[in-house]
Amino acid sequence: MSIEKIVAEAINNNPLRMKEAVEEEMNIRIRAALQEKYREMTEGVKDEDLLEAKVECPKCEGEGCDHCDGEGYHMVEAQNVKENDDEDEDDDEEDEMEDDDDEAVAEMKKLHASANTKKEMYAKMKEKYGMSEKKFNELYASNCGG
Repeated sequence: MSIEKIVAEAINNNPLRMKEAVEEEMNIRIRAALQEKYREMTEGVKDEDLLEAKVECPKCEGEGCDHCDGEGYHMVEAQNVKENDDEDEDDDEEDEMEDDDDEAVAEMKKLHASANTKKEMYAKMKEKYGMSEKKFNELYASNCGG
């Protein structure tokens, strides 16, 4: 249903039909946007972005046989290098964040054991780790009992 019809339903004071019309129009627009995004994503992959890798032949264990045409390996299907690189970077960033949290928790426990107030602890954690108050409160609650 077009926007004009949706407005007409609103003017006629038919809220249920208006709700249905809005949902219908949104579904149409979302489907169109998803189709366009899919088209963009599948058209953007170039041959030079692809990587082929050698895998040792399981029959001859790299010695060479009829199965692998005497090469000792097979070529695996190509994978998009950019996608794999992005995934690795995400994993590295998550690992670093976890390491920072572990370090911050250890520091927080030391401060708590030294009878620092929660306010003092937050000030020190913010200064040293750039920690937000929300993050501090989460870590404090789960590690310092409060």
